Order: sequence, then C-alpha cells, then structure tokens
Amino acid sequence: MRKYFNPAVCAVIAVASLSSCSFLDQEPTVICSETFYKSQDEVLYGLAGVYGVINSLQLYGVDYSLYLSGVDDLSWYNRSSSNQFSNFYQHDASTAEIYDTWTWLYKGINNANAFMDALGESDLDPDGRMYAEARFLRAFYHFLLAQAWGDVPLRDCSVTSYDKANLAATSQYEVLAWVAAEMEACLPDLSEGLEHTPSRVCRSVAQGLLARVCLFMAGKSVMGGDKRALYAQAREWAGTVIATGAHQLNPSYSQVFINMIGDRYDTEYHESMWEADFVGDRSSADRWSNGTIGCMIGLQSTAIDDLASLRCNYAYGMYNGSLKLWDLYWEADRTEDEVRLDEVTDVRQAWNLPPYNYAGYTGSMPIYPYGGDESMGKPRNSKDRTPYYTSGASGFVTTNEDPLVVPGNRNCGKWRRETEYEPVSSVAKAQFTQINFPILRYADVLLMYAEADLESSGSVSQEAYDCVKQVRDRAGIKTKPYEVYDAASFRQLVRNERGRELCFEALRKYDLIRWGIFTDAMKDYSRYAGDLRWSEMTTTRYALNMASFVKERHIVYPIPSIELGVNTLLRQNPLW
Repeated sequence: MRKYFNPAVCAVIAVASLSSCSFLDQEPTVICSETFYKSQDEVLYGLAGVYGVINSLQLYGVDYSLYLSGVDDLSWYNRSSSNQFSNFYQHDASTAEIYDTWTWLYKGINNANAFMDALGESDLDPDGRMYAEARFLRAFYHFLLAQAWGDVPLRDCSVTSYDKANLAATSQYEVLAWVAAEMEACLPDLSEGLEHTPSRVCRSVAQGLLARVCLFMAGKSVMGGDKRALYAQAREWAGTVIATGAHQLNPSYSQVFINMIGDRYDTEYHESMWEADFVGDRSSADRWSNGTIGCMIGLQSTAIDDLASLRCNYAYGMYNGSLKLWDLYWEADRTEDEVRLDEVTDVRQAWNLPPYNYAGYTGSMPIYPYGGDESMGKPRNSKDRTPYYTSGASGFVTTNEDPLVVPGNRNCGKWRRETEYEPVSSVAKAQFTQINFPILRYADVLLMYAEADLESSGSVSQEAYDCVKQVRDRAGIKTKPYEVYDAASFRQLVRNERGRELCFEALRKYDLIRWGIFTDAMKDYSRYAGDLRWSEMTTTRYALNMASFVKERHIVYPIPSIELGVNTLLRQNPLW
C-alpha cells in the first residue's frame, strides 16, 4: 500500500528551522532556504512536516495515545506502577511524557505557522488545499492541548522573537472557540474527495472533528458557551458527515483493525476516516517508525527462547480491559433473550478482549495469569495461542472456550500483532510497528450524532436511535425498541456504546471528563475489588493502586515545569 506521508524519512527545511518529513519512496533531501518552495515537491515536504508531528512517539506513537490518554475506567496498565509514565496518576509538572507531548504539539503548531507563512508567498497551491490542511492541523493541535491542559497559549502566528515566545495562556473556552472557527474556515478549501484519506484530512474528516470539538465545548468541564447551542452544532456537523454518504460502517468490526494491522487502507467503506500513519519496524533506515501500537498495547508475546516460532510478533501487551468493560459487553443494555452466561455474542468483545495471548514462560516462573504452570500439570505453550489461566479450588483452570475466564485481566486485542494479519514476521524483538492508530472513525460520528441530537433537543429521536442501532447491528447484538428509551436511559445507552465501540482509542478519558464523571468513574476499580472475577487476579492490584490516586486535579494536566521556567507569563493550573 502506498502511504502519502512517511514520518521517518526526514528533510531539513532551513527556512523554518524545523524538521519536516518526506514521502515513502523518496530519498532524504536537504532543502535550502534560497530554493525553498520553488517546486510542488518542496511544498509537499513542508506539508509533511506539519503532519509529521501526528506520527511522532510523543503523540500517537505512544505518549499521547497511550500514556496520557490510554488509561481510564475501561483500560488499565498491567504493570507495576513504578514502571513507565512516572506512575499513572502520580505524575506532576516534571513528568517527561507530559513535557514531551506539550512540546511536540507546539512543534506541530510552529510547523503549521511556518508552512502557512512560506506558502502564502508562492503560487504552488492554487486551490488553497494544502494551506487549508495546515491551518486545520494547527487548530487540531490546539484542540488536543486545550482538551488535556485547559488554558493554554494560543499561537496563531510564527514565533520570530522572544517577545512572541513569552505568551500568557488563553482560556480553555476561547481556545476551543477559536479552534472551531478555524476548522470551519478551512472547509471550503479542503478536498471533498477521499483520495488521500485516511492519511490526510479531507472535508468530511474536518466536519467530524468539528463535531468532537463542539461536544467537548458543550461538556461540563468547559466554562463558557451556550451548551445547548453547542450540542446543536455538534449534531449539525456529525449529520453533515452522515448525509454525504461517503463513509459507511465496515460490515466486519475486526476488519477495521485488521486493515490497520495489515498496513492497508479501506477504500471501500472509508470507516476509518483519519489515522496516525506509521511505517516499518526500524529494521532499516527506510523503515524507521515511531509507532508502538500492537507492541505496547496488544496481545503479549514476549517469549525469549524461540520468538521465531510464535504466531505473534514481539509485544509487551501493557494494557488490559477492565471488568467494567467486560460487563458493558456481557450484560449492560442487552435484550432479555441475549443475556446469557455461556456465549460471547458481541463481536467487539470477542475481538477486543480475546481469551488468550502469546506470553508463555519468560523464565522459571509464568507471568501470571499468562501461560501454563508445568508444576501443576499445565503444559508450556508459547508457540501458539496461550490461554489465560485462573486459580480455583482445584488449582489452575482454563479453556479457550470459557467466556468467563479472567474477564477483567485480558490484554487489549484491538491491534494484535498476529502474523496472520501483520505483513511482516519479525524474528527480532521489534518494538516498533507499522500499525496505524485511528483518530476518527465513522462509528464515532454516528454516536456523536446520537448524543448531540439528544442533548440539544432533550428527547430521543428516531434518527438518533437509528444511529446507535447501526453500530449495535454491526456488533451482532440486538437493541431494545425505540419506545423503551427516555432521555436518561438513552443517554446511558449512548455512553455505554461509546465505551464498547471506541475503547482503547484515546477517547474515553475525555468523554468521562466532558460528562463530568471522570473521578467517579475511576473509582469503579475499587468498587469491583470485592468481585472474585476481578480480585482473584494478582495483577489487578496495579489497577486498584492507580485508581486510588485519581483526584479532581487530574481532569487537566499540569503545565510542564520547564515551560513555566521559559515562558514567565504562564501560570500553573489550579490544584497543581
């Protein structure tokens, strides 16, 4: 598959004093200031530099997508809290990942400003499309900043002096309002076609992201704005995407992610509307990836004795689904005839929380609950799917067909590195992958429409119900009749459906924040502490420990202390 931007093969663009990125099949080129933007190729290099931040380790490669945004009430980090990210929810203003993500978001903004300045002096973008893409990305980076940090500096022009670098924060609401206005202003010049998606932004992608911005502005965590009007705007933007007919749900939920794992774009359904593009495994200079999707989050596969024989490439598998996520699939919102105790019927549950991984042994002791225990008569099995084991009165009990085994302690299977799907079988412990990460999917647009329609009107419409039903129909589960729902029950259905459909996609945490239930939802880990399906697993103590540190201040991240030292007009967020 030909990708449009390669975040690994970089060109140095002196005019902007920034790193930029080339395309997949081109050699690295040094572009000097006196020749910059003299050709179409040079413009494309510059635009690649604006997009390239998306594909950095600091954003969707790992820091933003997993460390900052990947741990919530449905997803937890299954290692000791002393590992990675300076302890989840024990971070502070000195935490490296917080500073790195902040810095790279502003690097993207600076890249966009420099690109727009340079392009404005050329005639190489006659339809204004590339300028509009850069302008949109500048707004998108500001959105991620305001969503995660609250009040942040708004940089709508290039930093050319110290005075411009020293900038006070703008209120969260004002930044978000500016973001929405900028995104809307880009629409006429963005491509109406899908020929460059999901690698680049087109008009329907921008409209879908506008719905997301308006929903967040309408939420309880943002001070300011007419909430009902903002919900109405979100409904309008999501409805506009739906009305185009350009995007559809892929009939197969798993295929959406198999495409990402297999390094393919879906050109038939276009459900995955925008992705963070990664390429390669760092096995060579032209396959230099910053993506860790499938390795950090995936099915654990860390056998050290015979990696080449595994049917899954090397993966840490550091993120698990919670028991709350399991129960959302297993029992919440089910029709009476589908509430059963012997069969998984939601295809998303089967794909996202499979009853196995590939860990096996990593020494004299199994990594509990992964792999067998030879001393108890359970065979060592690291070459194929290794079923999960759970303790019981008669010792270790397991079966791949048991839908109840280890329900709250399963690896996220959404981006599994199984060689059946991943095009490269690596005999080395390659931590970097070409697996893409979704930024916007059509299923999200349908659910945003349903939520925005409800909250703007105060009642349940047939159109909103049908949007939710489309998502549930694809999942292979039944939906109660439209007449059953009032506003309160439909609101909960939509919220639950977002969890079931979009778990692990760096959205849930911000949903909880805008709904005003983040800290309460994180306490669900302790509420499940007495449930034997959860408490009998020894590693779940990591989740309980993590959740115990969550406080109101975690609704936003602290301004990095290094940034406060440089930008003396900034002030630390309250409670930090």
